[in-house]
Amino acid sequence: MTEDDLQQIEAAVGYTLPAFYRTTLLAYPFPKDSFADEFMLPDCPKSVIANNTGSPRISSPDIGQPFFLGSDGGEERYFVDSRSPNSAVFAFELETGKYRQEASTWAEFLDQVRVVVSEIDAEEAEETALATSRVNKKWWQLWL
Repeated sequence: MTEDDLQQIEAAVGYTLPAFYRTTLLAYPFPKDSFADEFMLPDCPKSVIANNTGSPRISSPDIGQPFFLGSDGGEERYFVDSRSPNSAVFAFELETGKYRQEASTWAEFLDQVRVVVSEIDAEEAEETALATSRVNKKWWQLWL
């Protein structure tokens, strides 16, 4: 993401993005088209803006200005308090309307994303290896 992209997001949401988020997106640490890029921490201004328009309203004295980062690909959306320079990362549960702390620091959240991406990559590699081994078998070996 570029500085212009970040400014576009800021114009759309109406406030300054947290410095830790800006720094991460300017040097995006995850592969393009990965689960992180698609869901957990999108590297696309349109996706980030979409995550923050029509977002659930969080009314809590603990959260000043929620900024939605991404999702788990299902029923949870991740957010930070954009007014806090050291915000924890929270998970908002769409089904219940409640939120909880997901990671106590930004670095911890990024580590969690790395673990998820690594697990998905390992599963995909295993599936590819299995499919390749099936293709290389003789017809009569498929029943073994």
